[in-house]
Amino acid sequence: MMQPVTFVEIHSPDMAATRTFMQATFGWDPQPFGTPEYLMTEHGSASGVDTGLMASQDGDPHATPVIAVPDLEAAMAAVVSNGGAIVYPRFNKGAAGGACYVVDPAGVLIGLHEMQPAAAESADDGGSEERLGFA
Repeated sequence: MMQPVTFVEIHSPDMAATRTFMQATFGWDPQPFGTPEYLMTEHGSASGVDTGLMASQDGDPHATPVIAVPDLEAAMAAVVSNGGAIVYPRFNKGAAGGACYVVDPAGVLIGLHEMQPAAAESADDGGSEERLGFA
C-alpha cells in the first residue's frame, strides 16, 4: 500500500516571526494541533497539503515531509530493514498521536506519523483525519 506525504512541517528557529510572516504573506491561520507548541494550517478547499509549524529542535530552519503510517512501530522497523535509520525515536504528539523522524540511506529527513484513533474520531470538523490521510 502506498503511503503518501500527508503534510509538511516547517521547523523554525523563530516561531513568532515565521507565524507572523505566513499569516501576513499567505493568509495562513495556524492553530494548535495535538499540543500547544505544534501549529497546523489546513489547506482548506485549495489544492495542497496541510502544513505544520514548529520550533526547530536543532536551531536550523528546514521543512520536512511527513508520511502517515497505520503502524508506527512497523514503519520504523521497515525503515531500518531497508537501510534507513531512526534519528528521533517515537514521541507522543498529544491528541494527534505518535511520530518519529527517520532518514533514508542518502540522509533525507522524513517524518512518520501515526494518528491515534481517538484523535481521528474527535477531529473538530469531522474531516481533518481524512485530509491528513488517516481515514
